[in-house]
Amino acid sequence: MPDTTATFAILASALSDDPREAPRLARQYGFRGVQFDAYGTRLSLPELSQSGRREFRHMVAAQSQLVAGLRAGVGIKGLAPGADIDQVLDRLDKAMETAAGMGAPLLCVDTGPLPEPPPDETTKPRVTQEQAGLLLLPTFAAAPAPETTTLSAVPAKVDPVFVAQVDAALADLGQRADRYGVMVALRTELSSLAALDRAIRRANCPWFGVDLDPVAILRDAWDLDTAFSRLGPLVRHVRVRDALRGTERRTQPTTVGRGNTDWNELASNLDGAGYHGWLTVDPTELADRPAAATAALAVLKAIRS
Repeated sequence: MPDTTATFAILASALSDDPREAPRLARQYGFRGVQFDAYGTRLSLPELSQSGRREFRHMVAAQSQLVAGLRAGVGIKGLAPGADIDQVLDRLDKAMETAAGMGAPLLCVDTGPLPEPPPDETTKPRVTQEQAGLLLLPTFAAAPAPETTTLSAVPAKVDPVFVAQVDAALADLGQRADRYGVMVALRTELSSLAALDRAIRRANCPWFGVDLDPVAILRDAWDLDTAFSRLGPLVRHVRVRDALRGTERRTQPTTVGRGNTDWNELASNLDGAGYHGWLTVDPTELADRPAAATAALAVLKAIRS
C-alpha cells in the first residue's frame, strides 16, 4: 500500500515556536514533511552556517521528516512604492539560497498587494434577445446599456509606478531563482487571483508558480473552476486551510472539512493539473491547532485513499 502521507506536510510554526521541536510533533501527528519559516521568531535559517544547515536537516530527518520547503514574506509594504525593494530581494535571495542548501528547493512567498490587471477584453457581456434585436438598427441608433452598471464593474485605477516596480522586482527575483534552482510559489491575501495571475505571467519565469490557497479562492471573484483554468498548470504548492464564506466574500477560519471548500473537487482539479507536490496544513488561525491539524490530515487521507 502506498504511503498516503508522502505529500502531506504541516507548517512548523503551527506546532511550536521552536522549529527544532516541530519535526517531532509532525511525526507524532502523522505528517511526512514540515515547512519552515525562513525567518522565524526563534531561529533565522539563513543565518545558520553551512554546517549548521546540515545539522538542521539531519535533525529533521532523524524524526523521519522531510523539509517541505521554506516560506517568507516581503514585509508590510510588499513590493509597492515606498518599499525597500533591494532589502526585500536580499532577504528572499538568502531564503532561496538556504532552501537550495537544505535540499528543499521551494520557497513560498507572500507578495503582499499586487496591481490589478485591466478588464479582460476577450470577455464579452452576454447579449440578450432584446439587445440582439437592436443590433439590426442603423449604426446611429443608441447602443444598449451595459448589462452591469454597478461600480463593481469599474476597474480600479492602476498606478503605473506600482506596476513597473512589481514587474521589475519579480524579474530580478526570477533571475535569482534561476541561479539557485529554487521554485518560488507566490500568493497574496491582499489582491485578487487575477492580479497574481498577471504578475506571474508578466514575469514569464519558469521558476515561478502559485502557492494555492483555498481560502483565497473563497474570497475571490474567480470560482474554483476559473481559478484552475487560469492557474492550474502553475500550482507549485498547496496551503491547506478552510473557512466559512460570508457576505461580501468575507471568510471566517474553520477546521478543514467544515468550511465551504469542496475538498473532493479541489483534489480532482489538482489531479487534472498533474500536481504532485506538497499539501501543507496551516492551522495557525485556529485556537486548537493540534486538533485542527489532525482533522485536516484525516480529510486529506480520506480523499487520497
